[in-house]
Amino acid sequence: MNKIFSFVLLLFFLLLTDSLLSQPKLNVQASLNNTLRYGSGLENRSGQEFSKEYFEDLADTRIKVNDFVLGFRYEISDPIEYGLNFKGIRKRYLEYSNLTEGISVRAGDFWDIVGRGLTLNLFENRPLVYDTGIDGVRVSLKRSFGEKNPIKIKAQIIAGNIDYNHFLNFQRKEKYKLRDGNFEISPLKFLTLGTNYIYSTGEILSNDLTTTTDIEAYLPEGYINFIFSEFQFFASYAHKHVNTKPSFLYPVPLNAKGDGFYASVSYSKPKIGVTLDYKNYRFDITTPDNQATDRPTKMLPFQNPPTALKEHVSTLISRNPHVVDFNDEVGGQLDILYSPNDKLSFNINLAIASKHYEYVDSDTTSKIIYTRVDRKTDFIPSLDDSFSPFWEVYVESEYYVTDNFYFRIGVSKQSSVLYNQLVPSASEKIFYTTIPTEFRYSITKDYTLKLNAEHQWGHNSIRHTDKNFMSDYFALTLSRSPNLSVTGNIEFTTDEEDPSGKKFWALGEVAYKITPKHTLTVSYGSERGGLKCTSGICRYVNPFNGFRLTVSSIF
Repeated sequence: MNKIFSFVLLLFFLLLTDSLLSQPKLNVQASLNNTLRYGSGLENRSGQEFSKEYFEDLADTRIKVNDFVLGFRYEISDPIEYGLNFKGIRKRYLEYSNLTEGISVRAGDFWDIVGRGLTLNLFENRPLVYDTGIDGVRVSLKRSFGEKNPIKIKAQIIAGNIDYNHFLNFQRKEKYKLRDGNFEISPLKFLTLGTNYIYSTGEILSNDLTTTTDIEAYLPEGYINFIFSEFQFFASYAHKHVNTKPSFLYPVPLNAKGDGFYASVSYSKPKIGVTLDYKNYRFDITTPDNQATDRPTKMLPFQNPPTALKEHVSTLISRNPHVVDFNDEVGGQLDILYSPNDKLSFNINLAIASKHYEYVDSDTTSKIIYTRVDRKTDFIPSLDDSFSPFWEVYVESEYYVTDNFYFRIGVSKQSSVLYNQLVPSASEKIFYTTIPTEFRYSITKDYTLKLNAEHQWGHNSIRHTDKNFMSDYFALTLSRSPNLSVTGNIEFTTDEEDPSGKKFWALGEVAYKITPKHTLTVSYGSERGGLKCTSGICRYVNPFNGFRLTVSSIF
């Protein structure tokens, strides 16, 4: 990589010289976004409370000189809330972008996505401790040919390294050297054809931090985007081929192949919008006894396809998300939005997902050997328990009663099964029915009152005590435009087996915009915690009781 960086720096120097000669007048702009976070209190882990304190400060600086941008992040996370402590410059980059010429060159740290992410989707989500950013070089070129009906092309190459710390086990690191080539062409205004190819070598550390397995991966992808009148169609197919080298855990080299397909059809008119998503992810279908998170043939972290599920804003619904298995899942969603007038709208969302196959024990001795039961309709999800199915029905309505009063009400029904292959009768079956509501009333021009009230009925088949339980959540916010909001929320449950061992939580929060560029947020109380997901990445957040402070500044 040192040779690549040396070449890129030389290229930047030549471009900078040319830019300064052609644009003798300097246009200099600078910006700084700073976020300071502090927290102190008690964190609940496995039913026991431990003292917890964190201090984090992230300063993202950006300096633009003509066509050049220099950026870096200085970070102090000592101690960090989640993850590994760090002090110093975490991210830095230098970028040249000339819109007239259609050229962009970037060296350093960056994130990117190709198509919908089946082969490449690099992103960061700090609350989930998830970061697949690459340290390397990206060169992009955009061109148009013709005037009346121009043909547009885009070409991009990426080369760099990814040091990925697993978001569930911070000590476990995976390292990748990645080379990516992407090409898109639009021969017609409404049609785009694209292809992407990734070659990567990797080092995957085992969960017990003792063994590293080396891999080689090849990922070709092709996709199409078609837009005509009110219709839009997108489809993408990706293939994954992984070869492993012998290691202590995998002494016999593996030659694993998988693939994934995603398609989306949308129809939109002024009063109605309909979207149908379909996913068929088979990146690493394997037997139930071979599904460890550190297996080298799994979907690689720089991939992250669409979940084809609705992401909820409801607090109680989002506590029980479906965790997408990108290695083995088929399903989709239908989303309908209808607005008969400017004041009223309806949203209906139907989602379903399952594994592709069921497995049986084909050995007649005490040894267990799983054999896959093939089915011709494996491209369609199944609701049979042995496929660990999930489904959800969600209906919501929004209505602006007057200019001052607005309300939203919804109903969600969710069902999921975590199939127990050894003891099917012990499979975990979970059902939730949730009613989220929101009421907002403008008292005066400056003051607004908002109430969120949610009620949930739950059932979990493997509870030792009462398998049926209820939860309630209430949040009341009084805001004064444009600089102050005060929120109080309470939550309680009848669940005797909540991981925190508690049944009641209360939290107060004040957000004050000191100036248009500085915002202070302070909260104190207890937080229930639970599973949190973004783009299919899910992590359990421990319950917390204490004080939090956040200061956000823009310069």
